[in-house]
Amino acid sequence: MNKIRIAILASGTGSNAEALMKKAQSLNSVEVTFVLSDKVGAGVLEKALNLSVRHFVVTKQSDRREHEQRVLNLLREYRIDWVFLAGYMRLLSLEFLQTFNGWHGGNSQVVNIHPSLLPAYPGVDSIRRAFEDGVEESGVTLHLVDEGMDTGPQLMQSRLPLEAGESLADWSVRFHKLEHQTYTQFLELVALGQIPTSPFEET
Repeated sequence: MNKIRIAILASGTGSNAEALMKKAQSLNSVEVTFVLSDKVGAGVLEKALNLSVRHFVVTKQSDRREHEQRVLNLLREYRIDWVFLAGYMRLLSLEFLQTFNGWHGGNSQVVNIHPSLLPAYPGVDSIRRAFEDGVEESGVTLHLVDEGMDTGPQLMQSRLPLEAGESLADWSVRFHKLEHQTYTQFLELVALGQIPTSPFEET
């Protein structure tokens, strides 16, 4: 049986990516085929190296279409089934998503995790913004990716209350743990077939 092939796209330190890579290595039916970053020297690349996972850098191009085509070429070459975004600080174009989804029967198999209960606090600094607003709780949302900013259909949400007297730093630590738990849980559901996968099929 062929393994479900996953690519992780990340721009930063890669703590979510690391959790996914480690989880995949414990599952028989999935593999992280490669990690890709748009930043030279991103911490996620060292994490991939340490876990013996293939990794690539596709740096930002002045031409967005050229940049996305280089990423798509890798996804096609390695016949990737799912793309997991893990702190990838670039919006994907509708054209990119339509091309990738077209290799999977038109099904969306690009996902992202975001540290808020969407639609609240999309975009950057969502943990800090929620904290400064004095919310009683926030959480994380795993969603399918569309061309908008954290606007795709939601798949999973996990809630995280703000404890009395808790600092932003401490709350952020708990956020990251919850992100890892939620994302690896989703990966396991994919591995078990409870989240169906449309295999790569280039038309």
